[in-house]
Amino acid sequence: MAPSTMMQLVKIELEETMTRFLITGTLAGGLVLTLLNWLTAAILPPRYKQFKDPHVVVEAIRANVSDNDIYTAPQGLFVSVSLRTGLPSFGPRLASQLAVEFVVACGLSLLLLAAPLRSSIHAAGVLGLAGLIAGIETHFPNWNWAGFPTSYLVAGSAYLAGNWFITGLVLGAIRWKLETGGVAK
Repeated sequence: MAPSTMMQLVKIELEETMTRFLITGTLAGGLVLTLLNWLTAAILPPRYKQFKDPHVVVEAIRANVSDNDIYTAPQGLFVSVSLRTGLPSFGPRLASQLAVEFVVACGLSLLLLAAPLRSSIHAAGVLGLAGLIAGIETHFPNWNWAGFPTSYLVAGSAYLAGNWFITGLVLGAIRWKLETGGVAK
């Protein structure tokens, strides 16, 4: 077989492996992220506290707002307002959340394809660090400018880093298995 033909076959095989990883990583990563985020929401302490007299607060806020939005007052009040009555429908919200988890898993899989990683733990480290950076970037402005508590910044950044680290372990193992056929090098 000619060297150029051999190189073309290797390139095709590599592209097929990358495509299989992207598909498998997106599906497995989406499931892992979904489970981890539900678990995180269940075990982390609630970050939101109740008002002493919620009825009075709700009536005062509703009397002073006109739409769903985020409102603030210079006296230190920061309120997210949803004026809808009744419970929101669960199905569309669940579908949206699942879709976002799979989009994020696809993005994380793309990150791992771009990195020359040697093991599952390296993949976990890369994604854990990316999660920490994303968590800080996401939560720091609320802590810094809106007065959110430090626990919000720490917990939000840490859970994202932890969840992406664990997802990195799974994605790294999938990538290693696809690239090596599960055989140690």
